Amino acid sequence: MTVLEEHFRSADLGEAEAYIRRSYGNVQLDADDLVFEESSTGDERFGLRRLHVEGGYSASCELEAVIVVQSDDRYEWEVDGVRGTAEAPVLFQPGTLDCRLQDARVRVVALPVEVLTDVARTVYNDDTLTLRFGGTAPSTPALSRAWRSAAALAFDTESLLGNDLVRASVFRSLAVTTLETFAAVEDARVRRETIAQQQAAYRMAVAFLEDHASLPITIDDAAAAAGVGSAALDRAFRTHSVPGRTPAEHLAAVRLDAAHADILRAPLDGTVTVAEVASRWGFTETGLTRDHLRSYGTTPHELLGL
Repeated sequence: MTVLEEHFRSADLGEAEAYIRRSYGNVQLDADDLVFEESSTGDERFGLRRLHVEGGYSASCELEAVIVVQSDDRYEWEVDGVRGTAEAPVLFQPGTLDCRLQDARVRVVALPVEVLTDVARTVYNDDTLTLRFGGTAPSTPALSRAWRSAAALAFDTESLLGNDLVRASVFRSLAVTTLETFAAVEDARVRRETIAQQQAAYRMAVAFLEDHASLPITIDDAAAAAGVGSAALDRAFRTHSVPGRTPAEHLAAVRLDAAHADILRAPLDGTVTVAEVASRWGFTETGLTRDHLRSYGTTPHELLGL
């Protein structure tokens, strides 16, 4: 996916209004003297935005994505007659958001509805789920703190988001933490139990794959060891694997790491061949050479001095 980055700063009200409308939907600004600055980064799945407002403005926005806002008492909002600030993280769903900012610094996490719904369907093992949140506030103070931690980590890694794996990890962390922190209209208790079950299955399957990688095991064997079906295990890996691997990809990575370790330990006298190492870990010689070069930047033959 393409990394999306942008920086905007302007003291011109018309320019600021055009930019805000492009980023947040239909906006009508009622502003005093204004300097508006925003930096944003992310990809098609999520966005991180930092806003710095000098002066003040009021806006009525038609949101098209789910956003979570953190600020201070200088950010005031109203949705359907309910008002508040963003001193604690606050979630807004697609629809009309009225807000007033005055000399404020704001952090925004944006998640497209269809993307967050897809994650929710994976996490909760429900392909018919229609995602809708029951309110704007975190379910508990502890979950509010969890959200702050996840968001702080995401913003701290902004400079690393050019890396696909880092960006995928940040996206999954923000999406899952959003689902856990803010109460959906569906039964939250059942949802939390599903997440816990997936985490347990993921951990047990990872342990099984790593302990038995030298044997002719299958993903069905790992699913059985974790006490779930193969489809459920795939969902658990899609949700909880930091690099976003499937179970099969994780097993292949474990075996590649083991083959690499064998190559590094082998004597440089030609007594150990690439074909032997490949066979030991379930690769063809060609496949091991290709995957090793892609992951480690060199071929097994070069490391063995062949």
